[in-house]
Amino acid sequence: MATDSPLSQLPIFASLDDAAQRGLTAVMTRRQVPAQQMIFWIGDAAGPLYVVEHGQVAITAPDERGEHVLLETLGPGGVFGEISFLDGGPRTATARAVTDVTLLELPREAFHAFLHQRPDVSIAILQIMGARQRISTATIRGLKNPNAVIAEATTVWQRGSDVIASVAASQAFTLTHVTWFGLWISMNVFAKLGWLPDALGFDPYPFGLLTLIVSLEAIFLSIFVLVSQNRQSERDRIRTDLDYQVNVKAHLEIIGIVQRLDRIERAVSPATTARTS
Repeated sequence: MATDSPLSQLPIFASLDDAAQRGLTAVMTRRQVPAQQMIFWIGDAAGPLYVVEHGQVAITAPDERGEHVLLETLGPGGVFGEISFLDGGPRTATARAVTDVTLLELPREAFHAFLHQRPDVSIAILQIMGARQRISTATIRGLKNPNAVIAEATTVWQRGSDVIASVAASQAFTLTHVTWFGLWISMNVFAKLGWLPDALGFDPYPFGLLTLIVSLEAIFLSIFVLVSQNRQSERDRIRTDLDYQVNVKAHLEIIGIVQRLDRIERAVSPATTARTS
C-alpha cells in the first residue's frame, strides 16, 4: 500500500518501504516560520532536515561582496538542509521564509536513533546516495569547455571575420600596405615627372583610384573587426561569469575553513586554560 508520508516525495527517501517512511514521519515535527524570518544561516551547525509543507523558502548564498545571491526558491514539497543533515557539517547556504511557512522537521538525533532500529534503511540510503553520486559524476564528465562550445557554434562568416581581423592586426599586413602605397604613389609621381613611361601613370595625383580602393578596404575591414570584437566580448563575458562562480565557491570554502578554525579554537582554549591553571 502506498504511503502518504511527505518523505515519499523526497528522492533520498522515496525508495524506502512504507514502514520506514511512516517511522521517520512519526518523529517529524511541524514548525511555523513567519515571513522574512531566517530559518538558518550559512555556517550554522548541522541541524534537522526540512520539508516545506506550506509557503515558500528562499535558499541563498553570499557572493564575493557579501551580498546574498538567490540559489533556489522552494514551494510545498521542497526539501532543504539535507547536506549538513547527512554529513554533520555546517550549513552550506542560508534559508529564509519568503512567506509564512509551515515546515516539517526531521531531527538528526531522531533520524540516527531510527537507523539503529532499522539498519537496513542505512543501506538503502547509501545506495540512493551512491546512485545520485554516479549521476553527478556523469554530468560533470559531460560538461564541455565553454570555449569549445563557442567554437563549435561559430559560423563560417564569424570564423572568416576572426581570420581577417587577425591578419589586419599583423605586422606583415602593415608592411605590405606601406610597400603597396609607396610603389603606387612613386610610380604615378615618377610617370608624371617623365621619369617613367606614361603607361605607369594610371592614377595621377591626387590618386583617386587608390583613395577609392583604400576606402572600400577600410569599410569592409571595420565590419570584420566589429564582428570579431563582438565575439571576443561574448567570450570575455562567459569567462567573467565562470570566474565569478569560482570566486563565489572559493568564498564559501574560505568561510567554512574560518568557521572550522573558530570551532577548533573554542575547543582547544578550555583545555589549554585547564592545563595552565
